[in-house]
Amino acid sequence: MTIKYRALDRTNHEIRLLEVLGQGQDARYRQLPACRVFHTTLSEKPRFVALSYIWGDAIGKRLVLVDGSPIRVTTNLYDAIMALRHPDQSRIIWVDALCINQKDDAEKSWQVGLMRDIYQQSSQVLAWLGPAQHDSDAVMTFLKNFGRKAEACGIESVEGHHLDVWSELADKEPTIKQESPQFCVETVDGSIKLIPRQALIDLFCSISGWHCKDDLFPVAGMQRLFTRPWWGRVWVLQEIALPGNALFVCGTQSVSRRRCRAALSAYIGLWTILMRNTLSQAWSPSPYHTAITTTMFHHQPNIMLCGRDLYQRDHFPLAALLRATCVGSINLHRHGPHHLESTDPRDKVFALLGLASDRADLKQRGIIPDYTRNCVDVYTATMAALLEQGHMSLLSLCQSPKIQQNLPSWVVDWSRSATDMLQDVRNDHVTVYPTFNASLMTAAGPNVVVEKKDGLVDGISLFCHLYDEVEAAASFPSRRSTNEVPFEETYSWPRRWLIGILCLTYHHKTNVSFRQRLTATARTSIGDVGYDQDGMLSRVGDGRFSDAVTLLRCALPLIKQRQIRLDADKFLTSLMTEEDTACRALLNVKLSSEIIGKSLGRLPFISSKGHLILSSEHVRRGDIVALVKGSQVPLVFRRREDGRHSLISEAYVDGIMDGEAVMSANFNLVRLS
Repeated sequence: MTIKYRALDRTNHEIRLLEVLGQGQDARYRQLPACRVFHTTLSEKPRFVALSYIWGDAIGKRLVLVDGSPIRVTTNLYDAIMALRHPDQSRIIWVDALCINQKDDAEKSWQVGLMRDIYQQSSQVLAWLGPAQHDSDAVMTFLKNFGRKAEACGIESVEGHHLDVWSELADKEPTIKQESPQFCVETVDGSIKLIPRQALIDLFCSISGWHCKDDLFPVAGMQRLFTRPWWGRVWVLQEIALPGNALFVCGTQSVSRRRCRAALSAYIGLWTILMRNTLSQAWSPSPYHTAITTTMFHHQPNIMLCGRDLYQRDHFPLAALLRATCVGSINLHRHGPHHLESTDPRDKVFALLGLASDRADLKQRGIIPDYTRNCVDVYTATMAALLEQGHMSLLSLCQSPKIQQNLPSWVVDWSRSATDMLQDVRNDHVTVYPTFNASLMTAAGPNVVVEKKDGLVDGISLFCHLYDEVEAAASFPSRRSTNEVPFEETYSWPRRWLIGILCLTYHHKTNVSFRQRLTATARTSIGDVGYDQDGMLSRVGDGRFSDAVTLLRCALPLIKQRQIRLDADKFLTSLMTEEDTACRALLNVKLSSEIIGKSLGRLPFISSKGHLILSSEHVRRGDIVALVKGSQVPLVFRRREDGRHSLISEAYVDGIMDGEAVMSANFNLVRLS
């Protein structure tokens, strides 16, 4: 049976609430939860709790009584109602599956638009993680107890005073307690705390794994808890961010949002320190440290637990929220889940609008929850609006293959994860770095012209300089997959990659020296982006030349072309007396690990004008290198028979990344589809 819904009054912002009867009110309700639905308005300020949960598998539904009629709901919702109902009294709950008529798209659209107000006005949000399993009770207890200590030390985010203190302690044991300065810390709610330095030292010693303490993180159990499906759904970000009072519930255990965030922030702080040590190769990790550095589950829960800040500060536009929730990795089985998902792909946009600081501007541009529009229309209209706002860097997220069929090439498929851009994004999730300036982004005026037909976006035109063409790709016949480097090829693959690019420099006859060839090869092998001494991404320029020399020494047998091998051997012989190019152990070559990351999903190419290119494996001969007004990096286009162009990928093009190709170029409108 289905619920017989009475129409809601939209003009009065009317909503439905669910009264869940206590299990002791009638013996029949012990295994069959009973509820009743009633109407109210937000202006009446009703007192209720809002349930945040995932619908779960539609197979194996369970029965609940709603207004006396048996209604089938998902097992996860059934479990939540059973766990959260009071023994002897009713509980008023808002739950979307039963309070919104899911078969009425018009009602669903405007009720979704009210969800910001619903969750904000709730007295508490209960985030249902699911029934107790394995060691979840013990992990929840740990989070509660350790989170209390971390909270007392003022740890409320990933970065902060604690990370500075802990970084100092990472290589030494603080054995002597002494008078230490206090930290003046402003908390999330605006209050001021004085945190003794010694408290931070003691907390670090208890979790570091270096100080013979037994309050270590239960890494495996935390991974199981924080990879439960709730953490990976985009809708719950708004649900957990808006209320002032939020509680995570797993089985019979619970922990507050603030305490959970403090515990996870401390964990990520330790993970950050251990990863820096790994990059510097200055330590021998213990099994505990290895478990932390190789178990990457914390991106999704960190986004969820930081959601309250996103809402309170109100400075994250939709573009930033989409970036933060669509980031991913090609090797998810190794690097953990990142991308937030939704059953309905349109919800990747709709679920974030309530948190977006630019929601009023987007509403004027027609971007509102509307389930009468299909996914292609929603994604296309959203991308056009974001480009009009100036977020040209989003074009780098247009990757192949797209999951949603019939999306224009210039529209990001938000239903999939965006993996491994040439640039990273700063904490505002808008500003990309390190900075390139291929199009000399100084010209005034619009960057995009949006075309519409019958009220729908039909395409866009970008101001472009069509500069060059792709002529050939490097060949790697034994490469099994572009998505990963097998463990047994950890040492051999960077050499093969480097030699493949070096051979491309011989594709055109030119008088450049071998040193110039190798220097350009080193830059292109990683798109001129590597890790600096602080573990941050930066442009490396010629800073990886000595690394390239070391790799070349070991890779000489891989060079099949006689002339190239002779040139390489002659060049290496000339360096034998130079101290700065002394042969080093491959373990100390930064370029090796950077190549392993940057080569995933990509191929090196040579252009008609002799530029080395690093771009998507989907690029092919004849594609066009375009410099696009407003874009820091070049883009690769493909001509279509109808005169338009398709966007294939972003690209690193050696020699033109700082505007060298557009000093006197004209930018003309190029139409994309």
